[in-house]
Amino acid sequence: MLARATAPEHRVNTLSLRERTIVGFIAGGAPDADILIRLWGQVAYLEQHRAETHSLLLLPAWAWVLAIGFALLGGRRHSWKAYYGVCFLGLGIHILGDLITSYGTQILAPLSNWAPGFNTTFIIDPWFSAILVLGLLLSLVWRPRLAASLTLVAITAAVLLQYTQYRAALAVGIAQAEQRGLTVERIEAYPQALSWFNWKVIISEPERHTLARFNLLRSEALADPGPDAGFLRRLHAAYPPVEQAVWQSYRKFGDGEEDAAARTVWAEDAMQFYHWFADAPALYAIETVDGERCVWFRDLRFQTPGMRTPFTYGMCRSGADDWQRYRRTADGRERLR
Repeated sequence: MLARATAPEHRVNTLSLRERTIVGFIAGGAPDADILIRLWGQVAYLEQHRAETHSLLLLPAWAWVLAIGFALLGGRRHSWKAYYGVCFLGLGIHILGDLITSYGTQILAPLSNWAPGFNTTFIIDPWFSAILVLGLLLSLVWRPRLAASLTLVAITAAVLLQYTQYRAALAVGIAQAEQRGLTVERIEAYPQALSWFNWKVIISEPERHTLARFNLLRSEALADPGPDAGFLRRLHAAYPPVEQAVWQSYRKFGDGEEDAAARTVWAEDAMQFYHWFADAPALYAIETVDGERCVWFRDLRFQTPGMRTPFTYGMCRSGADDWQRYRRTADGRERLR
């Protein structure tokens, strides 16, 4: 859309609108080529996903590399300079699109692994995508530059609306912390699936997290659809009005005997990657797997009703052996390098 919106009115010795669209589409997806890092293991992927390929510092260099590639693929019909601007815009808007989610994007890589996230938009937002798809279709049949520009204005307005809801959700968390007299380290709000008004707020204290899910727009809770209802229907009903939100506490290291084991594993050097990655780490379970004792941690940021929490990591050992690092999967566990 950005490539179409910025197309010059008079194209002389430059890319056609169709070429700009194709180049913008490919450049817009290029940063996610870092999925190949999975070949080096899950830890490497967590540490390097949305890193160098998503860096604002390296953006000019990546745009130049892509522009050279397009010029070569095009038989040098155009200079790399003709492609550079579109590549720069495509890469840049991809980085911006990732920044509005909750995952975190290392925009200063390789100088820093700081990974901010604006927390306005859920990672899979059908309404967000629908605006872009409808805008693209409109631009194919009516005044391409104007239609694309109006679409970008609409998507910007949508994000601004989401930001107002983020601030409202954050205010709910602040009020709840004051009401409960909590010793707050951090309060954060996270967008949720299906609606721009579904939110999760996590209040973090030194030893625990307190969280709730709610819908900022509802005045009445939806009826429980029952266990036989479809996943989306159950998820839709999982967000009550703010006044009916259920605040739950999760201890970072568990209780009693769990506490000592959890702290031991958390202090291991091999878990430092998860210290950096997790926004709201909490003990998930201590269990025996294949004769080994395993201590698992999850990031409450990614906990969704009715779904297995992704990014659950921990360590296992047998007897007095050394702790070994694992990822918890749907089928069991995966040893990590």
